[in-house]
Amino acid sequence: MQVEAASDFLSPTDKRAIQALLWALKPLANLRSSIPLPYATTFLMVALDEGQSINAYARAVGINRFMMHRYVQNIGDRARNGGPGLGLVRTEPHPTYSNRRQVLLTDKGRSLAKEIFQQMGRSDQYDRRLQNASSQERLSPN
Repeated sequence: MQVEAASDFLSPTDKRAIQALLWALKPLANLRSSIPLPYATTFLMVALDEGQSINAYARAVGINRFMMHRYVQNIGDRARNGGPGLGLVRTEPHPTYSNRRQVLLTDKGRSLAKEIFQQMGRSDQYDRRLQNASSQERLSPN
């Protein structure tokens, strides 16, 4: 049985999308040698829509509130096992609903989110350079 190489079935657009994802995730990977994917996706959800409740994030992902609480705890100041967390988010009382808590980015979390979004911009610039180079090749006489 012959295994098909990724280059055989991925289009150039697919490859650029994967490269963009890798560039965007690099700042998260730099936090620790290994960061679980649920922590990364939880952080990105908070960065995209800060100030929601744990329940709201859990519903958006389709997991139970308990698991989302665990993820938020681990990317917060203190991990659920009592050790240090990643320090990327904090929870605090909602300003208008006293029985709710909202999840907010810390300064470290804002800095990381900014770095991630800059990396995504780097990917966009790379895409534009590739498109310009390819259109120049088509325009130049052979």
